[in-house]
Amino acid sequence: MRKLAEVREHVGLVTDVINRRHTQDAAATRFSHLLDSWERSMSAWQIDPGQVSRPRVVTSTELKDHLGSVDSLLRVGNHAVTRLHAQVRDANYCVLLTDAEGVTVLFEGVPTLAREFRQEGFRVGTTWSEREEGTCGVGTAIVDKAPMLVHRGEHFRAHNIAFTCSAAPVFAPNGELLAILDASALSSPEDKRSQTLVFQLVVNHAAAMENAFFVESFKGHWILQVSPSLQFVDLKPAYLFALDDAGRIVAANRPARDRFYRHGLPADTRLEHLFDCSALDVMRGSFERPGCPVPLRRPIAGEVLFGVLRAPARGNDASAYARRGNERPATPVAPAIARAFRDLAVADPAVARDVQRAVRIVNAKVPLLLTGETGTGKEAFAKALHEASDRCGGPFVAVNCAAIPDTLIESELFGYRAGAFTGANAKGSRGRIQQAHGGTLLLDEIGDMPLALQSRLLRVLAEGEVAPLGGAAPEQVDVHVICATHCDLKTLIADGRFREDLYFRLAGAMIQLPPLRDRTDRDELIALVLEQEARARGRAVSLGLDVAAALAGYRWPGNIRELRNVLRLACALCDGPVLTLDCLPPEILAPVRPTVPSAMPAELRPSDRDHVVLVLKRNTWNVAASARELGVSRPTLYRWIHRHRIVSPNKAG
Repeated sequence: MRKLAEVREHVGLVTDVINRRHTQDAAATRFSHLLDSWERSMSAWQIDPGQVSRPRVVTSTELKDHLGSVDSLLRVGNHAVTRLHAQVRDANYCVLLTDAEGVTVLFEGVPTLAREFRQEGFRVGTTWSEREEGTCGVGTAIVDKAPMLVHRGEHFRAHNIAFTCSAAPVFAPNGELLAILDASALSSPEDKRSQTLVFQLVVNHAAAMENAFFVESFKGHWILQVSPSLQFVDLKPAYLFALDDAGRIVAANRPARDRFYRHGLPADTRLEHLFDCSALDVMRGSFERPGCPVPLRRPIAGEVLFGVLRAPARGNDASAYARRGNERPATPVAPAIARAFRDLAVADPAVARDVQRAVRIVNAKVPLLLTGETGTGKEAFAKALHEASDRCGGPFVAVNCAAIPDTLIESELFGYRAGAFTGANAKGSRGRIQQAHGGTLLLDEIGDMPLALQSRLLRVLAEGEVAPLGGAAPEQVDVHVICATHCDLKTLIADGRFREDLYFRLAGAMIQLPPLRDRTDRDELIALVLEQEARARGRAVSLGLDVAAALAGYRWPGNIRELRNVLRLACALCDGPVLTLDCLPPEILAPVRPTVPSAMPAELRPSDRDHVVLVLKRNTWNVAASARELGVSRPTLYRWIHRHRIVSPNKAG
């Protein structure tokens, strides 16, 4: 609560400055950049500057409508919010995203200050429009459609004069205001210059979110990334252009429109209207030197920019938002769910629907059965579902029933008392089911659970209790059980290898995860996994155009698990900022390089071992020379050596 003296002083300052705005008064000069907003707040919005009540919070029904307005943005921009929050959280800043009306739809706070932020009105559903709050970071950025730093006493309402707020708008490709990104602190030094860094971080992350949304909106088109800097063209492009297959520019991001099309984008405009090359020239240069920036000269201005061309995603309605204007996808993922699933791609409509369905039932203690091919991400899906549930504060315990020997799986799952069997731990052991008490238990590859244990699992599901080996009395457990399998359980039931009554217990709800080859968001998933693997190695790596084509054309029999292994290896082998074909295993390159030296097929058969040994001997076991003769990379040859257990005579013995 603001002190009465502070409120009176602030009201007097606001009134005096507005009344003397046309003078050279020092106070009027100090607040000159905010005078229009202060005057709107007093005259147009008729707000009392002495008002100290908290901001208005919309109803839950109203909030659903506001959440829907930014769902499509959050699907691609949620990472920008997360990264910004990670950078400012330790300085006690919260990060919030509002829709175009100023209603908070996403809030990331400071755990140690959660109560204080909520007491001051920082939460999902709070309205920060200028019409209701007067001059403030979010509200004034909405009206001015520009980044805004409102520091302490620059706020109009007395309730807000302790805060510092840095806000920046996020626009759609058609110029429509989508959202406001804001970082706010409850208190800060009086000197406004202390906020410069936070303000710039907000502006940068809002621009990154806007660019990500542009690329998503036009992912069915060719995307030309342009930058004045050769080093940043791929990592942080200044300008984005969307081109159709005829080479016409159909859209440009806001910085590009501001610089090249101040009077609007012409109906039929091409690259040659801006640079001394056509779209065909850029495409040819990109294919000749994949991943390498192409110089773009502007004859009139006498400058050289650099561009990287990205191929379009095909086979889906990727650019639907760009064509339909303001219409949003039919199955959005809500912000809270998006945060839990932030490490997974959920842009595929079928996956998005499954996420929404799973989240609606996860707190109802309905058993969930996840099916799908090996490697489709069933464990990652289950873990994200746990994080989106009311049990997120409890443990998540995953058990792979196929990876535990039959002789150990009973004690592993149910635990045992001291002395239960020969070799048992003297103190006994808690089973994985007990370890999951209060949280979620994932039983992966449930089809491989021995029949004898299936009846014991039924008791856990039916009665919520588990009896450890050697234990006299059962123990109560509270777990939400999620099971996963790549098998057809009904076939196992027909073969007598799986209990039918257990099946109906487990299959309260069933979700089948699609294979990677059938997902419409495959490009996003590849980009997400690449970002994760590159970040794990502390570097930034992007895809060359030829590599992107190879990954897109591969069938991925091992699904996401295979994708992650391939990109992990590629990041380890890559020496520069762009992945090249030499970093990929031969099976990925088969569609790209159909002709391989006849002496050595792309995939070795067991009978080819002798040929590899012969080549190695001929080159005195020099791997580099042998790889050149075989027509493969050194990593590929090392993999073949390991696969066929070939040992150099220099290492033998």
